[in-house]
Amino acid sequence: MLRRILYVSSIAEGITDRELTQIVAVAQINNRRLDLTGALAIGPGVFAQVLEGPVADVERTLARIKQDDRHVGVRLLLDEPIALRLFDRWSMQLLIDDRAAQLAIEANEGRAVARALLEQMRLQYTEDPYLSPAAMRGMALAS
Repeated sequence: MLRRILYVSSIAEGITDRELTQIVAVAQINNRRLDLTGALAIGPGVFAQVLEGPVADVERTLARIKQDDRHVGVRLLLDEPIALRLFDRWSMQLLIDDRAAQLAIEANEGRAVARALLEQMRLQYTEDPYLSPAAMRGMALAS
């Protein structure tokens, strides 16, 4: 059984861009090891993250995030069982996307935008040129 969660949290004061890059790099390593997939959108002062994977591993990862001092006020917006992943090729992708960042801010302020945020993240995933079938074919032909 797989589980998908979407949470938002405020970024603790004093976190640098270098630390944010480190968070993503460590998450990618840990998520590959645990067979977790997902995406992280960062807006001014806010994280929004989707995690997908085995129920127990998602639960442990969320518990670790809640204990992490870099996250303030972790709020779970979506928690659902899933049959298929939306982000099956991303161990953890940092989304540099103004719309996702704005939705993350709105979600953190309590607005009911969780599904819109998830959809924006999914769109970013499907539009990733490195993951498109044509790009994959081109890379295969080039090698």
